[in-house]
Amino acid sequence: MPVGRRSPRGRRRWYLVHAPGREQATCDKVRKLMPPDLLEDAFVMRKERWRKYHGVWSLYPVPMYHEYFFVVTRDVLALDKELSKLTFPARIAKADGSSHFAPLSKGAQEWYEGVLDGERVIRTSTAVIEDGVLHVQSGPLIGQEDRVVKVDRHKRFCFVDVDGGFAECVPMDVPFKS
Repeated sequence: MPVGRRSPRGRRRWYLVHAPGREQATCDKVRKLMPPDLLEDAFVMRKERWRKYHGVWSLYPVPMYHEYFFVVTRDVLALDKELSKLTFPARIAKADGSSHFAPLSKGAQEWYEGVLDGERVIRTSTAVIEDGVLHVQSGPLIGQEDRVVKVDRHKRFCFVDVDGGFAECVPMDVPFKS
């Protein structure tokens, strides 16, 4: 997960919260218990995954980060203090080997805001490969062909460069290749 510098109070930033066990249930509890002036939003980011069941392919949403959900806040220190008072585990993630909170980098946050739908799900994109060139025809990755690092046609996903070195695995169906 790419991280930016520690954000000052007042900037709307996304932070990962570790929720051992059940991320959706913990996210729902946090959303209900936190004051709205500290917590603008809380959500489990999901993506569609292809599954073949009884010979039929279908899509279903799955959490992108097992045991984690996102919070949106302008005051991470005050929110962390409130989270520490809860009777269940839900703590804001810190940078590796650091005591500082790790907000999502500005570039990554903007990319996710652009590809997530209203339910905070990254839907599948459909593309074709013609003469070795990828052309996204539908879905959130339209116009982002230059970000696609690798495509796995068999498993129906691709890796996308989110923010200069961090690649996210997202759903993509490529039914045609010439």
